[in-house]
Amino acid sequence: MHIMKIKRVVALIALLSITGLVGFGYANHQPSTESIAFAQKTSDLMLNELLAALFQEFNETTPDNVEHGKQAISLIFNDANRDMRLIGTTGPLLGGANSYPSDPFEQRATNRAMKGENITSVERVDGRWYYRRSIALSNTFHQACVQCHTNFTPQFFQQTNNPGQWVGALTLRVPINTEN
Repeated sequence: MHIMKIKRVVALIALLSITGLVGFGYANHQPSTESIAFAQKTSDLMLNELLAALFQEFNETTPDNVEHGKQAISLIFNDANRDMRLIGTTGPLLGGANSYPSDPFEQRATNRAMKGENITSVERVDGRWYYRRSIALSNTFHQACVQCHTNFTPQFFQQTNNPGQWVGALTLRVPINTEN
């Protein structure tokens, strides 16, 4: 009877070990080229839709409703959504502390955006693979920008030696399906 219990315990340990190794191997499974391409195309569509929404907001924002416009943008890029963010390092940021870079990708994105450069990456975040990208944003992106961001004056950009008037980045992340 005692030998049967030992055999069961050994069998259970072996089964759990195999299950753990298979699960560990799956978690480290790199996404396929096709899965990455699918996520990239999804990111392209997401970017187009966000730019359309931003341009619509810019076209509707006037000096009389600028506070409404600020709130509308803050609701679109809300604190809970990590898949699309506006980030920068110069206050006042409409998203408060949430608008600062929050991980190594966003820190690289902000550093590159301040030079007018975009970046992309495929990486794991909390065990899930993502296609990530950033788009550098300039204060000259649209004439309506200065209605909300009154601190970004020509003098500010001269003092910071930033003739391109780079202010931050739009970051996107799209989950990559790794089950194919």
